[in-house]
Amino acid sequence: MIRNISVYLWYLFGFSLSLLLFLGLYLISGSSTTTGSAMRPENAADMVTILTGAQSYHVIDAFKVENATAPVYEFPALAASKSKITKGTLFTLKDKAHVVEQYGVPDHNKIVYFVMRTEEQDGGVWNQTDAVTIDPKMQTMQSDPIGYSYGSSPEEVAQVTKLLGFVNNDEFLYITLKNEGSERVLRVNRFSVAKRTVTPVLDLYRFKDGDGALSSITIAESAVSPDGRRLLVKDSRKGIVSYDMNTGAAKVIAPPAELGVRDKLFVSREAGVALYEAGLFRNDVRWIDLNSSEAKLPFASETGLLEAGMDASRKLLYYNFTYDREVRNFSLNDKKAMLYSYGVQMTDLKGVPIQRFSLPKESQERLEYGGCYSEDKKIVLLHRFTVETNSKGMPYKKTTGWLTGDLATGTMTVLQKIDVPDSWERKDMLFGSVFTDVNNDTAAEQVFVNTLERTYYTSRWRTKEAVLLPEEDAIMFADETSKRIFVSSFTRPDLIVAVNNYKKYNWDNRDFVWLSGHWLSRYHTQPEGDKIYFFQIPTETS
Repeated sequence: MIRNISVYLWYLFGFSLSLLLFLGLYLISGSSTTTGSAMRPENAADMVTILTGAQSYHVIDAFKVENATAPVYEFPALAASKSKITKGTLFTLKDKAHVVEQYGVPDHNKIVYFVMRTEEQDGGVWNQTDAVTIDPKMQTMQSDPIGYSYGSSPEEVAQVTKLLGFVNNDEFLYITLKNEGSERVLRVNRFSVAKRTVTPVLDLYRFKDGDGALSSITIAESAVSPDGRRLLVKDSRKGIVSYDMNTGAAKVIAPPAELGVRDKLFVSREAGVALYEAGLFRNDVRWIDLNSSEAKLPFASETGLLEAGMDASRKLLYYNFTYDREVRNFSLNDKKAMLYSYGVQMTDLKGVPIQRFSLPKESQERLEYGGCYSEDKKIVLLHRFTVETNSKGMPYKKTTGWLTGDLATGTMTVLQKIDVPDSWERKDMLFGSVFTDVNNDTAAEQVFVNTLERTYYTSRWRTKEAVLLPEEDAIMFADETSKRIFVSSFTRPDLIVAVNNYKKYNWDNRDFVWLSGHWLSRYHTQPEGDKIYFFQIPTETS
């Protein structure tokens, strides 16, 4: 009997592995074109409705005027209690108010929460969304209604209520659901935190009551262009579209039929560009100019697999690449994927090649971008590794070295590993980080590099959350496994102290927000009203 079960399990394992490889081939297929680097976005058939010159309004008063026969439920003003906790402050929301989304303001001084409340009576359902703005330094909280609707489930409202992008540190655009008589409208508004006003910008969708198409729409990534004139939105119905907020004209960057199963849209308003990957490791990465809506395929000439990204300072683009498209060059599961590249191509923000670093195709080692670019030194960190198999038969990256790559000459310099850093100066330091195991959430290689001495020290804490504070010679790590926050130093990275233990809070989400002044924010969903925590993390090491 045991033998029969073992045979069955082996068959099941073999089938699952074959299915996973098939999925990988499917996800990376679909583009191996090497011709045509420019794209011609087509005009959307239906221009959105621009609400030019519209006056600011109160969302609940507008509902009463536009829906005279609809019942109205008056939600009380959103209330929260404030209390002191160890090294921080706790805001507890009242009246079963729940956080839908959280957004750090660009200057990192405040955080905005979209908070929803729902009321159900006699078969009717009302939903109200408030923008809750908290300044942890000043210990202040303000709440303003920004959305109100009747007749939709809270899940449906939450699905289409999103902050689309900040215009500046005070204003942001957001989308929400509203009623207008027999119609339901997806409205884009502008909200001012300082003035506490809601101003209509455009209507993105309009549906008749009962139209099931509304519930199928999901709003994904979005951004406001640096010049404030265009809005880039990815949604399930129209695809990726750039809207001119002066004329209502829309340019389709990627129609919904071209959106991939595991696609990714990376947006940087700071750099003014976005990158869209319709599938894993494909060469048809769309480069998008947020100001002009121009789109092109700058990496289409690559014949192998590639993995595109942007450096943390938003100064350069890069992509790791292979020489062919064989399945041995990547690993994936249902949530993550990892490329075993032979080199990295650095480009400027327009996708124009700057320098290429690579190992030969016959090499047993691999090479990838190491997570850091130094603008003043004009070098990048490079991670060299081999592909090994662990005790469970799963592949992972085993580090064989770290290097620097000179963008001017293309020279790669091997760094020497040390165990005890000594007499390091901040101006010589860089921090690198790479992902090493697709099956391990916290598997990473993180290093501190002394560019003057050409040495590196491997961090003992390998976490996904790391906040760099170079001006204070400090770096903060959030270790999810041990439920602690650690602080280290760029110049003495071997010195680490546990500065906050949050295991007792038992949060149900992993969404940290880091704010200036060393504040960390996180919320905890509770039946009677969510709890919003703020901890101030000291940066003194010992």
